[in-house]
This record gives sequence, structure tokens and C-alpha cells, in this order.
Amino acid sequence: MFATVTTPGPLRAVVVGAGFMGRNWAREIALQPDTELVGWVDLDEAALQDAAKEAGVSVVLGTDLAALLDDLRPDIVFNSSPPAAHRAVTTAALEHGCAVLTEKPMAMSLAEARDLVAVAERTGRLLAVTQDRRQLSGTRALKEAARRLAPLTRLEIDFRLPHRAGPYVHLWDEPLLREMAIHLFDAARAVTGADATSVFCNAYRTPWSWYPGNDSAEALFRMDGGLHFAFTGCWTARSDFTSWTGSWYLEGAGGCATWDGVNAPVLTPAREEGQAEPPAEPLPVAPQSAEFPGLAEVLAGFVRALRTGEVPDGECHDNLRSLAMVEAAVLSARTGQSAVVEH
Repeated sequence: MFATVTTPGPLRAVVVGAGFMGRNWAREIALQPDTELVGWVDLDEAALQDAAKEAGVSVVLGTDLAALLDDLRPDIVFNSSPPAAHRAVTTAALEHGCAVLTEKPMAMSLAEARDLVAVAERTGRLLAVTQDRRQLSGTRALKEAARRLAPLTRLEIDFRLPHRAGPYVHLWDEPLLREMAIHLFDAARAVTGADATSVFCNAYRTPWSWYPGNDSAEALFRMDGGLHFAFTGCWTARSDFTSWTGSWYLEGAGGCATWDGVNAPVLTPAREEGQAEPPAEPLPVAPQSAEFPGLAEVLAGFVRALRTGEVPDGECHDNLRSLAMVEAAVLSARTGQSAVVEH
């Protein structure tokens, strides 16, 4: 249970972080009639001024989060600070009586994330994580396909892009797993409705990598209901790139579904050996913003939750299960042994 907002008018919001996602959130908040951007915080005052100018917003700017929260008393804090600051920023916002929508990962470790969930429970405030892949129309169509294909036996997600992530990612031993893979792990849970129980993961660094840590990984998860989920990823790919949502193959008793992460998923019914290939069926998808698909839907779901008490996607208790997949994969890669996914 969490506190809802009953006061009339748009929900008042503060963004923390003037980087890429902070700027995207500032624009999205300003576009929506149900939210109003009233403040923006970053330790780098020059970057903050530049971000506000770029976004075309005139709001209270500051470098002291606690002081700004005391002055403005917002309903929502959008935590777009670097992951190492997530714990402190989220705790401060919750303690000030704000609901928090934070970028992933919720915290730098599963233990820290559990501490944040405990703070949310103690303060009675909503804490959720931005997992925008859940909001893609293709993901939702694939979720419907999973229902038609059940029981599910195999899911494969292949992710390959040459991406130079922010400086904080270079501090991690497993940049791909810790920064990117949670998006695909969480989306896999959303599509299949299954949680992971164990994983065997191999991680490595390509010879041409610009990351000090491992930029590539293969992970094989055992999921509920007999589903096997194989993830392969590379953040220094040289060619044949996938989308940011990867390339999907989902198989079950009813056939299979494929998705390139951009266009409509395609479902192909099951057939017996020797039978002709049945016609493939493109699944209907709804149009979404081309600039940052899924962001508007994340915001709308969070606002709806604060108005109605409906639990939103990415709610902190559920998101622990996705972060636990990351932690177990990192442990398996480090030890060379299968690891239990702790829920």
C-alpha cells in the first residue's frame, strides 16, 4: 500500500539529474497535462542551467535536493541521477513524503535496493523503476502472443549494439549486465509472466572494447513453469546490430513468435514434421512516440497509480525480481558456477 494524491490539479514534480534521461523527463513532464515540472536539481549548476535552457522550461533550479524539497513540497521526484547516487536521492525524496520514479537500476546492489523498498514501506510512499521496455506496444503484443503459445518452453533474446555509455558505467565490473541487461530481463518477465529461479552466465571483454569491464555476456536462466530463457548481449558489437530492445524468439506448444524490437511481432502457429509452413500472423501494435517510445506510458501509469492506488509497472517490490536476475548473473559470471536467483 502507498499514499495516493487527492489534491486537484497536475501533480507537482522535481527532476534530479541534468543528464540525458533527466532532460527527457523534463520535456515529458512538461508535455503531459497531469504533471507540472516545478523544480530541477543537479550538483553541476552550469549543466543544470544548460539543461533547463535546452528543455525550454522556467522552474526553480538548485544544487541542494533537501532544501529544494523543503521549499517546493512536490508530489513526485524523478531520480535521474547516476546509479551510485540512487540510494541517497531516493531515500531523501521518500523521507520528504514524495513518490519516486527512478531510473534503473534501483540501486547499486540488491541489498541496497531492498533497503530502499524498506524505506518506501516505512514512509508509505510509492517507489517505482522506469522499465520502459514493458510499455512498448511490441512488448504488449508479444505478451498476448505468449498467452496463445502457452505452455512456453524457450525464450531467446539477442542484443548487439556498439554503445559508449556514460562515465559511471566504466566503474562497473559488468557494465553490460548491470546497466543494460536489466531492461531485457525485466521485459522477459513481463512478456512471459515467469520469474527466474537460477542462471548460468559467462561474461567476457572483447579485444577492441572501450570498457574496462566485461562488455559481453551469455546467460541461461531457468524460469518458472519449465521455461528456459537464453540471453546473449554485446555492447561493442561490430556489425549486424539489433534494436535497443534486442531480437526475440519465443516458443511454446502453440508455435513461435519473433520480434525485432521495432516492428510488429510475428506469430507462426505450430506444425508437425512434414507439414507445410502455416501462414505467419503479424500482431497488431499501437503507434507510439518515435522520440522515446514508452516514456509517456511510464509517466501515465505512475500518475494513474498516485491517483487511484493501482500498482504501476516497475513498482519496487516487483522490480527486485528483475534486479535479482542481474545480481545472480554477475555472481555466476564471477564464480563460473550456476547461481540461485534470490527473490
